[in-house]
Amino acid sequence: MKIKYAIILVLVLIVVGAGIGLKMFFKPHADISKLDAEYKVEATAIMDEFQKDENAATLKYSEKPIEINGKLVAKNKLPNGTDLLVLENEMEGISCQLDSNWAAANPQVIQALETGSQVTVKGVCKGFLMEIKVSPAVVVSK
Repeated sequence: MKIKYAIILVLVLIVVGAGIGLKMFFKPHADISKLDAEYKVEATAIMDEFQKDENAATLKYSEKPIEINGKLVAKNKLPNGTDLLVLENEMEGISCQLDSNWAAANPQVIQALETGSQVTVKGVCKGFLMEIKVSPAVVVSK
């Protein structure tokens, strides 16, 4: 009799765990354009922070929505079709991977962006690996 209850308990736990896992897997990601930025910074200032103390800057910005204003130096399309904006320095600057849903709804905004112009981008900071990664991101203004 005890084995029967143990088997039922295990099956219930498996079903509940699978349900939670599926709910998390199919959960839509947050709409970046509607999130409030925790920090509003200039591109050169955040780059300086990461250069001076990468660990402290990572703790401060990682996985948080931030708004960055800076000079657009490159606008690329990745092999998977995702739009990529690079601010300040093409080799060690800020790499902003645009949110695919936002990019599909706003192609005219992306086309209007010109290298050398100032742009404000809002997104989630993913940290620093030779450049500051921001993904997903949206263009706030140009």
